[in-house]
Amino acid sequence: GVIIGVVMVVVFVVVGIALGPTVIYYFGFINSTSMAGVELGTILALFAGYAPLFYYLALIGGAITMLMAAVKATK
Repeated sequence: GVIIGVVMVVVFVVVGIALGPTVIYYFGFINSTSMAGVELGTILALFAGYAPLFYYLALIGGAITMLMAAVKATK
């Protein structure tokens, strides 16, 4: 169980790192002009500036959660 969990975490992190630049690139297209007619568009545009931080934090948090679940499942 733990070995499969660790393999899944490694796959999750590798795929996340591989897709990271693409995700961050397209978040760059979110700006105030593109969000003109959207409610809370300015807040979304503000958060888009922090996309790399949130993306990699979510990646690390997801990996840690997956490891914890793999260890707990074997107890």
